[in-house]
Amino acid sequence: MNNHYLKCIFLLPVLLLLKHSVAQSNVTYSPTDEQNIVSSDRLNKDSIPPQPIAQSIITFDASQVFSTFKYIDSQGNKLKDLERNVTTATSVGYHYLLPNGLFIRVNTGTRKAGASFVYNETIVSWDVQYMDANVGLGYIHNKWKFKPYFSASPYFAYMLKANQTIGFDNYDIKKDKSVSTSDFGIFLSPGVRMALAKRISLYAEYKYILGLQDIEKSATETLFNRGFSFHLGLSLAI
Repeated sequence: MNNHYLKCIFLLPVLLLLKHSVAQSNVTYSPTDEQNIVSSDRLNKDSIPPQPIAQSIITFDASQVFSTFKYIDSQGNKLKDLERNVTTATSVGYHYLLPNGLFIRVNTGTRKAGASFVYNETIVSWDVQYMDANVGLGYIHNKWKFKPYFSASPYFAYMLKANQTIGFDNYDIKKDKSVSTSDFGIFLSPGVRMALAKRISLYAEYKYILGLQDIEKSATETLFNRGFSFHLGLSLAI
């Protein structure tokens, strides 16, 4: 009996200690508390607004081009009777959009140019086609649903073909080297973009074409490309 009582006396503190440890364990590692901690962490993370990041965007568009020339003859007179040629253009581009709204754009494509006028009841017209590339800088306002933007892009163009028609006669003016096969200038492009889906947007753009190179080979005459175009395209964020 004495041994039995001694065992009880020694085991009682151990049992009390174990009971206290289990109680503390239940308080410290309660599953509800763990859920509260996780929920608190998530709440803190959700309360931080997402930071804007730079985006890479691919663009595709087609356009209607209203092309003409700035022509000055050997007497210094500007030809005012030139009619615009209504032509087409297509292009593909890459835009790198920064978080502050500034973007860099690179575009390449083909476009038609030219003009026409009537001289002594004879129609004189030019039909020209270029392949051009341009690199520019712009800014887009991202706060609204419709996002307006503006960019200025110096361009370089290579003449693919050029024909002049005088009445019923046609002349290959690229082949006979009466005009320069290269041109450079600036595209000035206001536009607006609207999101269609998470990564896809529709955009409309006006482009003013300001040719800065005299493409006329004659030393006494000057000829500069002029015009404007309306573009409709899709942009894809990648």
